Amino acid sequence: MKTRFLIMAFLACLMSAPAFAQFKNSDEDVNPPSKTQYTSIIDLLRREPGLTVGGAGAGQMPRILIRGIGTNTSETQPLIVVDGVFTEDITYLHPEEVYDIEVIKDGTAAMYGMRGANGVIEITTKTKHEEDLRTAQAAKEARSLERQARKEARAKAKEEKKAAKKAK
Repeated sequence: MKTRFLIMAFLACLMSAPAFAQFKNSDEDVNPPSKTQYTSIIDLLRREPGLTVGGAGAGQMPRILIRGIGTNTSETQPLIVVDGVFTEDITYLHPEEVYDIEVIKDGTAAMYGMRGANGVIEITTKTKHEEDLRTAQAAKEARSLERQARKEARAKAKEEKKAAKKAK
């Protein structure tokens, strides 16, 4: 019985060995592909799905369409929000500064009201993201200190109650 178990275990190891022996050794492992470098924020926006970015001169804001031409107003440009601030020109931003771009083109753009009727482009910079992380960490530490203080206060009240009971 013991030998049968050992033989079965040995065969199972032999059958699974080829799966572990397959290692990929390619040029990609040695030289990883370089990151795509964008020359302007407009080039970065062009990679976003659902956006149509028109041509413009250097330093000029191009025409951006999310869902085509709006019917409620003569405006066609989407609302652009950079770190929570409404703006019309984002050519001052460098692609290296951008942490995240979110294109809102459905009903969730309604939170911006009529201004978001043609869609919204929310851009978060790396400095804003890092600031948000620091704020969240500080809030977490404050909650932890508050919990610890409450715990110590409960323990102290319990000890005082116990001491008062012993004194009787």
